[in-house]
Amino acid sequence: MQGGYDKLPGSSTGRFGQGLKKSAMLAAGTLAFAAIAWRTTGDGSLGMFQAQETPKCGRIEPLRPRFNKSIEMIFEDAKFREESLAKLSGAVRIPTEIQDVNPQPADDLDYYKEFFRFHEYLKQTFPLVHKHLKLEKVNHVNLLYTWEGSDASLEPMMLTAHQDVVPVNPDTVDQWTFPPFSGHYDNTTDYVWGRGTGDCKNLLIGELEAIELLLKDGFKPRRSVIVALGFDEESSGILGANTLGDFLYERYGDNGIYSVVDEGGGVIQLGKKVFVAAPITAEKGYVDIEVTVNGVGGHSSVPPDHTTIGVAANMISLLEANPFEPTFTPKNPIYGLLTCAAEHGDNLPSSVRKAILQAPHDEKQKEKMVSFFSTDKRLRDLMRTSQAVDIIRGGIKANALPEVTTFLVNHRIDVNSSVSQTVERDLALIKTVAEKFNYGLFLAGEEIIPPTKFGFIDVEPQKSLEPAPISPTVGSPTWDLFAGTIQDVFQNGHFKYDPDTEFYVSTGLVSGNTDTKYYWRLTKNIYRFLGLVMEADIMRTIHSVNEHIRMSGHLSTVAFVYEYIVNVNEQA
Repeated sequence: MQGGYDKLPGSSTGRFGQGLKKSAMLAAGTLAFAAIAWRTTGDGSLGMFQAQETPKCGRIEPLRPRFNKSIEMIFEDAKFREESLAKLSGAVRIPTEIQDVNPQPADDLDYYKEFFRFHEYLKQTFPLVHKHLKLEKVNHVNLLYTWEGSDASLEPMMLTAHQDVVPVNPDTVDQWTFPPFSGHYDNTTDYVWGRGTGDCKNLLIGELEAIELLLKDGFKPRRSVIVALGFDEESSGILGANTLGDFLYERYGDNGIYSVVDEGGGVIQLGKKVFVAAPITAEKGYVDIEVTVNGVGGHSSVPPDHTTIGVAANMISLLEANPFEPTFTPKNPIYGLLTCAAEHGDNLPSSVRKAILQAPHDEKQKEKMVSFFSTDKRLRDLMRTSQAVDIIRGGIKANALPEVTTFLVNHRIDVNSSVSQTVERDLALIKTVAEKFNYGLFLAGEEIIPPTKFGFIDVEPQKSLEPAPISPTVGSPTWDLFAGTIQDVFQNGHFKYDPDTEFYVSTGLVSGNTDTKYYWRLTKNIYRFLGLVMEADIMRTIHSVNEHIRMSGHLSTVAFVYEYIVNVNEQA
């Protein structure tokens, strides 16, 4: 089903929607969070300004479930910790690697043999889950668990994660501190090492572990609980979550799911004793623009003023000289994290803190804030559409003029923009080059300028996806329950014995996409959260050498899923 992206809500169809590779590392925005957290510029004092402003990042009321039989045990019981570590380590040891291009399972089941081994591991590791939940395999490899609730009138809640991991480069194996599929635990650092520990077998195991524990505790849900586990998120999800999304939509229809929780943001440190949970409540869009310069060939001893490579180079230079402008509005979820950094962090200059807090109602302060963050390469693309020229092809021989040169520009589209706005901006710049060199111009086969004796330029938007709908936050009962659960898990669990710690819940944004792009039709309440404190070096290790997480972080993930399931059912 390679055309599955044509069925995405908000995606273009036909020539504009021919499939989408995974748009970025899941942790793409975590580095931006770190940039806010540990930036060391200027005076950290807000002076009188802080006292005069109404807080925008205040603490929320923790939501402690009445059914909380095992919450303390998750954090404090040594035996449970040991068993939990074994479950996570065992999952990491199974190399469920996925490539960029993969066969349909029906065409080559043996290709997915490690996934089937993983399925057997889950069956042995979580016997109560497999005894009491209905398990369906969608497209052979997806796992869909359903824990039936007692009240069929309530929309099910949905937890999701992906089984697959990014392949380990064989040339880097000797660079790992511990073997990449060892699941090794180092008790001196509290780290569990291995591919998939952070992306995202920790979440997958945490979800099943929490349900196993709830079953053991005798919990009976009123609202059904769904666990949907895709198998090719790292290569677009076209075979996995795409088919799961269709399957679930046929069963539950438009907005038939209460909420979806997937991988995404985590808890970040903004100061010595200040932590903020930043679930991802939106995702940027995506489009590739393929530009082909069709010109005239001939012998290179008699060249024209500009070959097709030269014309393409002019376009590339023009595009790179004109990056997209930042477009800030408070609806961008990154603003939630920025306000927390302004009010509670200790490393931003006071003038920038003031600019952040006044940006929504003061144009000059907004410009100052945008200008400050636009200078940081780790942050700037969370407020604008990004562009990257990633592929170029042209010419086959030194003495032959290149008749055709093609290059591709990859865009991650700002939450305040759209596919059409992005295409129109590129087209406008490309048109100036076409006119300069007297070339024709086509957009997706539609003539803009007639071809000339020099040739024509063909612009083809591909693999397009609109920015994700922004999930409801403050004021929404669904968000308030979700955020209240996070507040309780960390304030009264993870940081319980450190009462001086300040903990807040906000919103965040990353530059990439998750499997949730296939679930937009199912619910407006999509929250992407890993349930753990993010490591400062996460961008350096996820998808790379020495991927790892703290075991204490995995336990907080288990506790979050446990509490969230109970809270959703108790508030139903």
